[in-house]
Amino acid sequence: MIMAVPSHAKPKPHARHSAKDLTRRTARRFLLAGFAVVLFVVSGVGIAYHDLQSQVNTIDINDLLDDNRDTRQVADSYEGQAVNILILGTDSRAGANNVDGSEGSEEVAVARSDTAMILHLPADRSRIELVSIPRDLLVDIPACKTADGGTTEAMSYTTFNTAFANGAGASADDDAVAAGVACTLATVEELTGLYIDEYLVVDFNGLITTVDALGGVNLYVDEDINDTEYTKLVLESGCQHLDGATALQYARVRHGVGDGSDLQRIPRQQNLVSAMLRTAKSKNYFTNADALYSFARAALGSLTASPGISSLTTLAGLAMSAGNIDMDQMTFITMPNEQAPWDGNRALPTDEADAVWAAMKADTPISEALDTAAQEPTDSSSDATSTDAAQEDQATQPSSGSDQSGTAANKTIPTADATPEDPAAQCY
Repeated sequence: MIMAVPSHAKPKPHARHSAKDLTRRTARRFLLAGFAVVLFVVSGVGIAYHDLQSQVNTIDINDLLDDNRDTRQVADSYEGQAVNILILGTDSRAGANNVDGSEGSEEVAVARSDTAMILHLPADRSRIELVSIPRDLLVDIPACKTADGGTTEAMSYTTFNTAFANGAGASADDDAVAAGVACTLATVEELTGLYIDEYLVVDFNGLITTVDALGGVNLYVDEDINDTEYTKLVLESGCQHLDGATALQYARVRHGVGDGSDLQRIPRQQNLVSAMLRTAKSKNYFTNADALYSFARAALGSLTASPGISSLTTLAGLAMSAGNIDMDQMTFITMPNEQAPWDGNRALPTDEADAVWAAMKADTPISEALDTAAQEPTDSSSDATSTDAAQEDQATQPSSGSDQSGTAANKTIPTADATPEDPAAQCY
């Protein structure tokens, strides 16, 4: 039985208009780490279990969360229970993550998060749902405990990725990452009303290592990329073979392609994960023990995880329970949002976002919730009131200095575009 967790998020005004043509992506992907464990378990060989277990770095953030936060008891491997997992990608250049020679820069040597997704597995394991949260979404960030023992002040209408920075402070060690995760998790729970059960963090080096363990990936690039200044990535459209370093460039690139926004980067990240999954399948990792071990060891070594899913048995149980889900029952979307009318570089949640969170909390398909929300008329008078209130409050907040390219004011920002077929399929 799933226990309902009362929402502790306070209602907040937000934009009510949204795109009528909201796109939904049927994704061809599993969570990278979970997929590695699925391969490990279903192959029927217990290859160096303790060695694999030792690869996972565990951080416990319980002491950094609000003492009044709700808790709930869960069964081993969440059997028969819905589960929400927060997945964060960090972009620190410290140590092995110094991919562009900028480790000495104060801005990039500290722990920061530029990618956030919520993975929802329903209690009946009939589908997989992933929702990306834009980094430049304006949210309320609660007071957070920091890595150095301090406490930050609560903030209103601040970019989402500020939450991780607030907790982490000026360091990149495990304590900083833990505090960053804790503040982000608290922000997500306040934004969504969901209870986040577990969390995973993946860094630059982890992605490079995993792609290289696959022998690189074949990937379809849907438009030319010419970013000679930032990531140094130059790719022609069409099928390309990417090694780990180039795959990281592809996941990071914003300049020299599209409108330069973070929102347009999200589909490319989805495309990369899809190509990785397709590559693993094409190399028969389900039956090739040697290749399986190399891949699983690399993938697990890229993880920093919550105590619950740091255990291979728990992570394997989750992955195995989702193993029979058909590819067409995997949905990947960007949280519905629209451009803030006072700042083209910022986004606000829309009514469809509320519908997504409500569906996930009720453990019902988000696709059905979005269909219903798209058919409901918008309330323009209420929208004007909430937008005015948001703009007035935003005027009191300092800018976080994003360099995301803006477009015309008050324009609805689409969720991640999707194509009906997996783009990587045409490269095999």
